[in-house]
Amino acid sequence: MSSIVEFRGVSKRYHLGLTRTTVLAKIGRQLRAVGRRSVVDRPERTLLWALRDVSFRLDRGRALALIGRNGAGKSTILKLLARITNPTSGVIHIGGKVGALIELGSGFHPDLTGRQNVYLNGTIMGLRRREIDRRFDEIVAFSEIEQFIDTPVKRYSSGMLVRLGFGVAACIRPDVLLVDEVLAVGDASFKQKCLARIEQLLDGGTSIIFVSHNLYMAQSVCQEALYLTDGLVKQSGRTHDVIEAYERDLHEARAKQFEGSIHEPCTLTGDVEIDQVDILDSGGVRPREFRTGDRVDVKVSYLATQHIPEANAVVRIIRTDGLTCCMVRSAIDDVPLSLRSPSGVFSLILEDIRLSGGSYFIETAITNETDNVVLASGCSSSFYVRGPSRNSNPQRSGVFQPTRQWQT
Repeated sequence: MSSIVEFRGVSKRYHLGLTRTTVLAKIGRQLRAVGRRSVVDRPERTLLWALRDVSFRLDRGRALALIGRNGAGKSTILKLLARITNPTSGVIHIGGKVGALIELGSGFHPDLTGRQNVYLNGTIMGLRRREIDRRFDEIVAFSEIEQFIDTPVKRYSSGMLVRLGFGVAACIRPDVLLVDEVLAVGDASFKQKCLARIEQLLDGGTSIIFVSHNLYMAQSVCQEALYLTDGLVKQSGRTHDVIEAYERDLHEARAKQFEGSIHEPCTLTGDVEIDQVDILDSGGVRPREFRTGDRVDVKVSYLATQHIPEANAVVRIIRTDGLTCCMVRSAIDDVPLSLRSPSGVFSLILEDIRLSGGSYFIETAITNETDNVVLASGCSSSFYVRGPSRNSNPQRSGVFQPTRQWQT
């Protein structure tokens, strides 16, 4: 299978604070620099490497997802492919016509009507008027804006702009289609229509480079993915594997933020203090990760200045975005605790943890015999749960995976 897009050691550098980048502005800066005796006292401009030594290839009829946080370099790759900017170093090969949906309404003139913009965009993409005439009705029908086609696009809503832009790009059928977050706008039915058209384009040999923070959509569209961080390629390969690595890093970053914001183990009355909260497996060790359905033992070590014959425990499982997934209270389960001095341990065994994939904490508290006064509280370090295969969107996957049985 021939490669239609290839990056070989591509890097892109920007000078922060440099606002004028035309040829005349560059010549002017060079002339002003001539004759200066010293540049030691002048502060150097800050350099930003948006991409550093990025290499990948994309075959015909394949889709590649670019994944990473904001500022990772995804949009820079798209701008290089669309020839909006040039690389600082490296080689870029594109073996065909490129269509781009990089920014909302990009390529549209606000004072021209939808009809005129269709012809303008088609001409820019190298089509003759006769070819645009032949595909015009298909573009308008796909966009679903027939009654507004002769209205200036400056009066279009954001959803209408996306419809028309995607309609032009999809119906003209470029060799390479660049898609950047534009499908985040619009209703659900049109998104499904766009995804169906993307599948048709792939079947017809069009290659697609897809950028979206919607990992569910990225996985449904793309066979391959590139994970970028700070302009570097951290991982590439099958979309599911790359998304899993990205989500792992994302959860760990959230865990560190949450760990810094949650309160430290504290003593509220002076009688008892939670010393440590451990998350263990059935063998009594802390695994690298749990899986949905594993047994989890919550082991709480405490220090007590005196014997407390009756107390209660509260255990909350918290996702790293702060959501409380569940709360267990020994008072509700009619299991009173007797805390001995000077130290001791109590445990909560969760036989079948049904959490979806992600990072979590466990927050614990010791309350008095009537369960209305907190005596001490503490928090575990984060632990990771690997969810079921193909479970790549925590926002849609919910909090837990129920034990289930299918019947027909």
